[in-house]
Amino acid sequence: MGTLEARWVRRALFPGTSSERSGSQAVVDVSGEHVAEIARTPADVWAWLSTPANHGGARDGFVLPGPGPGRWCLMTEVAGGMVGVVNDVLEREDGRRIVLRFVGSETIWVWSWGVFDAGATPAAPTSLVRLTITAAVRARVAAGAERGLQTAARRALARMDQVLTGAPPPLPLKELDTRATERAQRHASMEPPTRGEVDVHVVIPVPVDEVWRGVLDASTFTLDAAPEERPGVVPGTPIGQVGELRYVITSPGSDRFVRFHEVVGVGPGRRLVLRHQSSGHPTQSVTTVVAHPDGALVRIVCEVALHGDHARMIDATRAAFCAHLVRLREELVRRAAADPGPLPTEA
Repeated sequence: MGTLEARWVRRALFPGTSSERSGSQAVVDVSGEHVAEIARTPADVWAWLSTPANHGGARDGFVLPGPGPGRWCLMTEVAGGMVGVVNDVLEREDGRRIVLRFVGSETIWVWSWGVFDAGATPAAPTSLVRLTITAAVRARVAAGAERGLQTAARRALARMDQVLTGAPPPLPLKELDTRATERAQRHASMEPPTRGEVDVHVVIPVPVDEVWRGVLDASTFTLDAAPEERPGVVPGTPIGQVGELRYVITSPGSDRFVRFHEVVGVGPGRRLVLRHQSSGHPTQSVTTVVAHPDGALVRIVCEVALHGDHARMIDATRAAFCAHLVRLREELVRRAAADPGPLPTEA
C-alpha cells in the first residue's frame, strides 16, 4: 500500500534521479553554505526558524511527539495527495542554532542554521544567518550535488528574507519548474484507476462501547505504521470528530514519511469514515462496531484505487487491514485488562 506514496515522495524530493542504488558506488559527503544579512532581530529570525512549516517548502508542519531533541513533520502536496516529510532535530540551542536531518531514499541531508546578532541599532535591527547544508551522495554526482547545495542554501535564505522583510523572492529555477510540469502532465495523463473493495472483520472480547472508544482513538489506527511508531492527531484538528486528521509514520524500504487519514464521517451509530489523503486518488474506509455475543464485531470496508496488478494490490491491502485489526484487538484487550473498571459497592 505504501509503494505509490513512496514513489511520489522520491519524485518530489529528488526529481530526475533514480531510486536504484548500487552497493559498489562510493558515497561521499558534500556541503554548501551561504550567509545572509536579514533586517530583523535574532528573536524574529529564531521564531521563523523554530516553526516547522517554514522549512522544506512545507505547506504546513507540526512537532511529532517522541524522545530526544524532537522530530518535525513537514506537510506537502505531491501528485494530488498530501504526505509528510520527517525531520530529526539533531541539535537545538534556543535563539542561536538548530540542526535538522532529513533521511530519504536517495541521500541524507543535514541543515545547520545559525543566528548571530549583527550589532545594529534598535531602530534598525540586523541579524546574520548562516545555513550549511551537508549531504551524503554518490561520488559520481558529487560535483553537481555541491553546486546544488550552494544554490539550495542561497535560495532558502532568500525565501526567509522575503517572508521576514518583504525582500524580492528568489527567481524560479527553470529546470525544477519543467520537471514539475512534466510530472503533473504524466499524472494527468494516467488512465483513471479501477476501484475495488476489501472487506475484513475481527471479534474483540471487550464491551462494545469500549471498543468503539478505541476505534475513535487515533493512536490505535496502526495501518501501515512503521514498527514502534505511534500514530496520532495533527495538532489543531478536532479529536474524534469530523475534520480530525490522523498521521501515521510509515517506513517502506529505506524511506520514512507520514501518511494522513481524515475523519469525514462519524455515525450514524458506531460508524467511522476515514479518507486516505496521501494519495492522488483518495479512497475511503468505513469502520463499524456492533455488539457480538463474544464482545464486539469490528468490520472495515475499504475502497481501493487499482492500477496495474489488481489482484496483488487487493491482496496487499487486505493483508494490511487484517494486520491492523489484529493489533487493534491486542491493544484493546490489553487496555481492558489494565482497567478492570469500578470496584463493586458493598450491600
